[in-house]
Amino acid sequence: VIVFPISFFYFLFSKLARVEIRRFQNQMKTFTGGHIPHNPSIYKTIFSFSLCLVERIAGWIGKIDEEDIFYNDDDIDDYWDNLKNGQGCFLFISHLGNSDLIRSLSTFSKAGFEKVVPVTVIMEIKSSEKFNNILKSVNPDYELTALDPSDITPETIISLQEKIKNGEIVVVAGDRISARTSNRVIKTKFLGKKANFPYGSFLLASLLACPTYFCFGLRDYPVMIRPVNAVYMPRSDIDFTDCRRSERDERVTQLCESYVMTLEKYCMWFPNQWYNFFDFWKEGE
Repeated sequence: VIVFPISFFYFLFSKLARVEIRRFQNQMKTFTGGHIPHNPSIYKTIFSFSLCLVERIAGWIGKIDEEDIFYNDDDIDDYWDNLKNGQGCFLFISHLGNSDLIRSLSTFSKAGFEKVVPVTVIMEIKSSEKFNNILKSVNPDYELTALDPSDITPETIISLQEKIKNGEIVVVAGDRISARTSNRVIKTKFLGKKANFPYGSFLLASLLACPTYFCFGLRDYPVMIRPVNAVYMPRSDIDFTDCRRSERDERVTQLCESYVMTLEKYCMWFPNQWYNFFDFWKEGE
């Protein structure tokens, strides 16, 4: 109930959010020729974002029921099988939908097996510090290993490789550029217009050379109070296990392009669940 007035307040007073949501929706309309499902609107996106924040907290404190999760028939069984067999995985998430959904389920043993799967998230720690403190306050058992991109060194890579060998999960957003590494990007078209994507995130996947998945947690309808959350987990077909150094950059670019194409598909299916409230294409121009 509280989400309604909060969303409306944000809708009225956050001009930046309105401008950037409209920019995204206009770009989507141009890319699709106007054929977009779910009638995208600025308020629906803001309201959906508010619900997403509530669901993120609910997921981390174990309040999302298994019957509220729908697993699509893509590569989710392959993902669970790898974890059950002790094989670590690399997840590319995005700012589309609720990426915390799959992480919270894995961490709190709701993935169909008993052991807890440790999760390491590559993220800018300072920008998410307040939200992590909220999660710790509502759930004292909350524990998430976060690694700032600026702290990654050759020794860190070796540590992450060990985590993968031990059956753990490493997670990184594939659609967010760090201000400190803005000169190391992959330029590729997203929804028909060039945008920047983080080279380091896709390079990391190549160095870990493990099963890699594009992870999306999306609400079937964006403004329902208790909707079914759909988990999509397509596996990347870009293989780095036999990759020569001379071929690495080419495959890293291919992985990025594959991720972007997948992101485009789900953006077209769920346009009201894009939560990047800034000019995504500005630096790519």
